[in-house]
Amino acid sequence: MPANNRKLTTLLSLSLCLSWLGASMAPGALAGGVHGTTGGTAPAVVALSAKGETRVETRRGLADGPGVWINMWNYPTQDFEGYAQKLYANGIRNLFAQTSRSNTEAIAHPAELGQLIDACHKYKIRVIAWSFAELANPAADADRLIAAAQFHSPLGDRIDAIAPDLEKNLSPGLVEAYTKRLRQALGADYQLIACVYSPLNKAPQVALTPWKLIDKLYDVIAPMAYWNGRMQTIDAYTYTKRTVERVRELTGRSDVAVHVIGDGMGTHSSEIGEFLRACRNSGAHSASLYPNQRTTDEQYLALSRYADYIPSNSSERLTAYRNLLNAGVVSSPRNSDPSNAIGRGDFLNLVARGLKLTALPDSEAVYDHFRRLGVIDQIGEEFPEWSITEDLREPISDNSAKRFIALAKVAQARVKAGQRPARRAASRNNYDNNQVSGEYMTMNRPERSDRLFSSPVFASDTHGQSANGEDALSYLEAVDLFLKLTR
Repeated sequence: MPANNRKLTTLLSLSLCLSWLGASMAPGALAGGVHGTTGGTAPAVVALSAKGETRVETRRGLADGPGVWINMWNYPTQDFEGYAQKLYANGIRNLFAQTSRSNTEAIAHPAELGQLIDACHKYKIRVIAWSFAELANPAADADRLIAAAQFHSPLGDRIDAIAPDLEKNLSPGLVEAYTKRLRQALGADYQLIACVYSPLNKAPQVALTPWKLIDKLYDVIAPMAYWNGRMQTIDAYTYTKRTVERVRELTGRSDVAVHVIGDGMGTHSSEIGEFLRACRNSGAHSASLYPNQRTTDEQYLALSRYADYIPSNSSERLTAYRNLLNAGVVSSPRNSDPSNAIGRGDFLNLVARGLKLTALPDSEAVYDHFRRLGVIDQIGEEFPEWSITEDLREPISDNSAKRFIALAKVAQARVKAGQRPARRAASRNNYDNNQVSGEYMTMNRPERSDRLFSSPVFASDTHGQSANGEDALSYLEAVDLFLKLTR
């Protein structure tokens, strides 16, 4: 590994990307390791049929959990069981272990690697091999990682994925030749994570990164978010959040899986907390930490709080978001950023889909459906943001979204049981006393043709807050509610 630790840090981000489902399972439950068919339960994924029906299917994918990185020179040399126990005790579910670089053997420390795999798999910790590829000889570099992927531990286990570190010679032809050789040897479904510079890094070679090609060839993009870089010093939160946002812009995809490798070179718990907070607020897929030499106890403790920041079902909700986006159930968010606030029209479409109301053609029809059932009036009483404007582009708060789903489920259950919609008493505010169809009270609303284009009577920050000042529901958070609704 080169003296410039910053370059190699890219590899750290892969650890969380490959943290497959099972982060909370007890040690020893994975008797045969985690590779292949022995790898536990795959996440449930929402898929949409040709008829627009929702179904849940099981699929192996990149899941969640914190990770740390080690280089060839700082493998544990004894008590591998104790090392794995410490990782597990601190919530670490992914270990990124360097197996080679362009000028070494394919497996630099085969004896130690084998013991690491067996010890980590006993505690359901994934082991991901990474290698620094200079790409002067793409075939030879690829063969090193292929050998790592095919390596067997003393108990017969293999590593769980590979993470090429792509920092040099980033011409599209070399990157493609290297990756195609990996795919041909390992198969189209083998999990590949591309470690790259953060697009905010000002090193000259960063401008050569073929973002769209890497997005096409790899399952996850893992940018190195090193906020204490040589060419700039930015606070951990800002640098991390901008890194994730910029990767989406450069790939042109809001559903790209971004695993962020955090700066562990002398950083302390406060910075790591801000790093994880930025990962959450930007909707990053997962995260890991690349330490200077060895992960410190303070850093382990900071990573143990990972679940306080990043959802445990990141892979599941990202896959569901991708399917819903492709099916046209939700629209692409502003600036291709799914951490932006979702409009209530897209939210209503998700609720309708989750309740299997497939006959409703658009958000206007969904709105009218729930208005007839009295749900719109009721939610407007409890959350004024719903009654201030009917512009379906406007954001809503997380709390009002959860309450709306609860009310919609009750209303639909009444319909299914053949009961009339619940009668609503007149409210003191914003309601008139006109009873419509004898079934519900209605507000003074603009006509249908005006709803989508009415001017909001309040200013809203569509990236952060809803009408009433509460945190706005993001696309990914809305998909999370949708997943719960479909279970």
